Amino acid sequence: MRAQPTTRPRGGDGSSIRRCGDPAARAPWRRPLVLALAAGAAASLALALLGPAAMVAAGARSAAACLAAIEAPRGPALPDCRSEIRWFALPSRLPWTFGAASTLAEELGVRAALAEYIDAAVGRPDREALARATFAVETAQAMVASGSRRITFEELGPACGAPSLGREAARLGDRRALLSQPERWPDWHVRVGALRAALTEGDLPRAIEIARGYAGMDPRDEDLRATVGAILCLGARADAERGVELLTLIQDDRASRRHAAMARNWGEVRAVLVACAARAGVAPPPMPDAPEAGVADAVEARMAQRVRLAAAEGEDAAGAKRGAVRAIRDLLGSAVALAPQARADLLALVLAEDDALDAAGAAALAQPEPEDGSPATEVAPGPWVGPLLAIDWLPERGLTGPVVAGASRARAAARAAELAGAPGLSPAEGDALRATAGALALHAARALALEGDAPRAIEALDRLGALSPALAPEAARALARSRVWTLAGDRERALEIVERVDLAAAPPALRAAVLLQRAELLASSGRAHDAARAAVLADEEAAARAARSAPRGARAGDGPPERAVPALLEARARWTRLALARPPGASPLRGGDPPPRLPADLATTFPWVGFARLDAPWARGDQPALSRALAAWSAARDAPPPARRALRYAALRRRGDAPPALVPYAALAAQLLGDGEGDPEVWLDAFLALDAGRFSLRHHAFARAEAARWRGDAGSATAWQRRYEALRAVASDPTRAEIARALGL
Repeated sequence: MRAQPTTRPRGGDGSSIRRCGDPAARAPWRRPLVLALAAGAAASLALALLGPAAMVAAGARSAAACLAAIEAPRGPALPDCRSEIRWFALPSRLPWTFGAASTLAEELGVRAALAEYIDAAVGRPDREALARATFAVETAQAMVASGSRRITFEELGPACGAPSLGREAARLGDRRALLSQPERWPDWHVRVGALRAALTEGDLPRAIEIARGYAGMDPRDEDLRATVGAILCLGARADAERGVELLTLIQDDRASRRHAAMARNWGEVRAVLVACAARAGVAPPPMPDAPEAGVADAVEARMAQRVRLAAAEGEDAAGAKRGAVRAIRDLLGSAVALAPQARADLLALVLAEDDALDAAGAAALAQPEPEDGSPATEVAPGPWVGPLLAIDWLPERGLTGPVVAGASRARAAARAAELAGAPGLSPAEGDALRATAGALALHAARALALEGDAPRAIEALDRLGALSPALAPEAARALARSRVWTLAGDRERALEIVERVDLAAAPPALRAAVLLQRAELLASSGRAHDAARAAVLADEEAAARAARSAPRGARAGDGPPERAVPALLEARARWTRLALARPPGASPLRGGDPPPRLPADLATTFPWVGFARLDAPWARGDQPALSRALAAWSAARDAPPPARRALRYAALRRRGDAPPALVPYAALAAQLLGDGEGDPEVWLDAFLALDAGRFSLRHHAFARAEAARWRGDAGSATAWQRRYEALRAVASDPTRAEIARALGL
């Protein structure tokens, strides 16, 4: 049976049944719908994948802008940058954006915590806010330690290190934070900062307590070890014995080992070690007999120390002192070149301690003849340069030369004056001894004033006037007397002296120095208008002196000390004028200086001048750096409050360039804060934190006290004066003098 053929329907004739899935069988609206749904799904997927990444990018831009606004001109309220973390909340929960979002959120938290801490010291300085902000820094530090453990952050702004309360406290001069938990600081330089903070407070027992704790940790860094050992040497016998152990390790290491092809000298450490052993009542360890690295420098300081310690030699004390003095005489009589100040210090010891020295021998030591036939070197600066430098009588940092007590210097001056009248001396020898007596009397007055013994300092200056009026003009002696009473704390008597002195016959530089002293004392007394007038007159005299006598291109650090006077005096006069003179009563700038104008970018307001070196460009008249800096400060002080806030942040970035005139510099920096804008002391702690290391602690404390008086802050002035007197008491103790100098007291 044959199968019947099946009729195949023809498409499109309407007679066939449409198959399922045939495109022709679909409704016309279904294809666009499918395409739309597919596009929506793709878009949703893209949004889910790329949206969080876009949020991270947008959040990074927004957070960076908020953080940048902190240091821009703004109001007193700190921008709330922590709220920007909302951008990273969702992305940090998704695996494909978790890393980037978490990293940025962590950095934002770190920068916000640091911003709060810095704002409490700079933006709106407040001691209580500073204390509260430390907890935020500690929280951020713990967060990083348990999170990424990164050491730098650079996604949301300029690169900064991982948060560390100790490092930030040292950077901002937050002594309270440094002293609150000194045993927790892991960094050696922060530990040194904690020790210096205790000394700055004038709290020697606290410094010794901290040093004991650090000594128990066996510090390996030699700078920390030297600081710990020296502070222990200031304490009781047991502490001093431990200090001897630490300092011996440093001495032997520097004498025997080089580090990175470099070696450090150990003469200063040896001087501190010997003084420490004397306080501990033990024999000092022997000096390295064959050093292979550093050498025993600070020879003059150690020779002077030997004279002082010879009295403790027991039965042979007299012989030991004669031997020590004989060694100094041999050095002074040799062809070894000595700095004028070091020669004067050693000669003072010989004159004070060697009764066998005759007039001819003293004259030969006072002005020796070099073997090469060159002109003789004076034992000290010229007759009236010493009083001129009375405006800078505060001590330098470090064991820079022999330590000679003021009483010994006074005896030496009297002995030189006595020998100058001995029969048989030539006129030249007599003149040399009288000039030496005058110079030593000035040195004695300075030393006694720094020791707080004003009556004996004035007595030494009276001896200078009795020798010969030609040794120093009356105005110079008046300036020195005024400085003595200033350091002693009797500013009324100091001001009376410089107000009644006749300046008609004085040279321009001396007139400028007296007027500067007068301006500073008037400012301390609250007589702002009179202080401004005196400061302007002083600056005009200094400018006249510099224009007439300073050779073009001369450097302040070249040649004898007289050459340093014009640059130092002129710089001090210009800073003092800027700090005290305000328009319309007086112009704070000289005629011809750049106009006081702020740049568009406030971060570049303060140019670098280079005050750390006396032979830097600022000391030469043909260099405009100092004039530009003064103009910038003048404009910054007169800026509106939002701009001044930004300028304080800019100044914080340019620290380390404080001029030698620290008092007007600190007073001027305080003027970047208007009334009600914050605590000047907190701001100055931060602003001077780096510069303080360039000055002795006594110099810093004295400058801060004077700056507080200039702005009428009696409470702060009293606190800093107390610290200054506490430091002076330590440094004036003969048994601790070398140790205090090495510590920078």
